[in-house]
Amino acid sequence: MRHSLPVFGLALAFAMALSSGKSIAQDDVELLPDNLLNIKSEAMTEPGKFKKDGPYRIGWSFPGVGNTWIVQMHQETEYEAANNPQVKEFIFSEANWQPAKQVADIEDILTKGVDALIVAPIAFPMVKKQIEAAMATGIPVITFGVSNGAVESDVEIMGAGEYFGEVGGTFLKEKLGGKGTIWAIRGVAGVGEEQLRYDGFRRAIEGTEIKIGAEVFGDWNYAKAKGLCENLVLSGQPVDGIWSSGAEMTRACIEVFQSVGKPLVPMTGEGNNGFFKTWTESGVEAVSPVFTPGLGPAVLRAAVALLEGKSLHRTYFSAPEPLTNADIDKYFRPDLNDAFWVPSTLPEEELQRLFKR
Repeated sequence: MRHSLPVFGLALAFAMALSSGKSIAQDDVELLPDNLLNIKSEAMTEPGKFKKDGPYRIGWSFPGVGNTWIVQMHQETEYEAANNPQVKEFIFSEANWQPAKQVADIEDILTKGVDALIVAPIAFPMVKKQIEAAMATGIPVITFGVSNGAVESDVEIMGAGEYFGEVGGTFLKEKLGGKGTIWAIRGVAGVGEEQLRYDGFRRAIEGTEIKIGAEVFGDWNYAKAKGLCENLVLSGQPVDGIWSSGAEMTRACIEVFQSVGKPLVPMTGEGNNGFFKTWTESGVEAVSPVFTPGLGPAVLRAAVALLEGKSLHRTYFSAPEPLTNADIDKYFRPDLNDAFWVPSTLPEEELQRLFKR
């Protein structure tokens, strides 16, 4: 069993769609290794604009917790902060998916005299005023997510949500021959990343005879999605494929199908070990977009780089090549538990400490 992760290449279709995207050059600051992060904007921050002596106090406002990807992303960021001598204090707040609380969280972080602010908005327009206020103080602001121009920040780092959804939609379109009924298991309603994934899925099936027979929000949560899938299966609604916005929800649906003896249909997943285990054991036809928890350390590294006076590109995106049935044996880690996500920035000893089965 291989325990090291091979390099993920940028999917060709996405590279063509984002013609401004390119690989990180040798002289660029490395925020993530192995082509996990690519440049989307040629524009760069002004060298030395935010330079100050360290170590630094850095704050991050995050939408909320509730799934193992967020837990691991947070763990990886905390590990990076603890092992970076330039980070004096890392303040992480989560808003329990409540926009009003996120506004209050950002305002509270700013009162703590942070040297840089990271914001992963529930919805960008709702925190526009707070981000503008932070930038007006002269500190760098790094946003995590796709703003589509809704707010200004110094650096934007994002997972390619539309590409994520499009990978799954294209897979199902090909497996179903462009016709049939799909159930869409979505994430948390109102979250920008969720909408982008869904938009990419819908775009992929445009012009086909595929119908969406059911559409539910599983909140990227295993337990909730399992209840929703059970209700759909017991209702007897037709289904030829399942598009899912997250791996834990896919795993839940596979287990529901197996528990009632219903034949499996093609499904879309994500780079999660629990899903890989169920995928391997069930033999389901699936595809797995990759959304690395390493994006957490990447935004923290971006904040430190700006404070050190380095110049960064204004926008980066992460869209590694998806995994298929042919790849799964290379990535499944039977020695680690279901909560592990790939690819990780953590060293092997830390993976064993946190995720050993």
